[in-house]
Amino acid sequence: MVEILVRQDYSPEQIKQAAAVRSEFRRNKFTSGSAHLDDLIALGKALVLCDSHARKFWPHGAKAAKYERHPAANMRRVIGNCDVCNMPGLASLFVSCKDAIEHRRNLEKAKRDMEYGTFVSS
Repeated sequence: MVEILVRQDYSPEQIKQAAAVRSEFRRNKFTSGSAHLDDLIALGKALVLCDSHARKFWPHGAKAAKYERHPAANMRRVIGNCDVCNMPGLASLFVSCKDAIEHRRNLEKAKRDMEYGTFVSS
């Protein structure tokens, strides 16, 4: 196990809390890919799925965990490890609907700011 040096101003309780948060997404060798995917969906995290698993994924499955592809066109295809099979390569990025709404709102705000922005030369 790798030992991490911690600054002295953290309390032991804060160190335990950080270790618990860090281990939240760690896969062990006994966790199947679909169980890991279910855990990520329950937590509402973004999903990176290879092409074969993206075809099998039903993004509007449960009412509480609806997913869709990332709203930004340049973020729909990413390079990373698939959350199911852990194979690196080109993959699809899915985000929960509540996060997608926030991303869309930010994109619209950026477009509006560019449209109505003024340039000031110094």
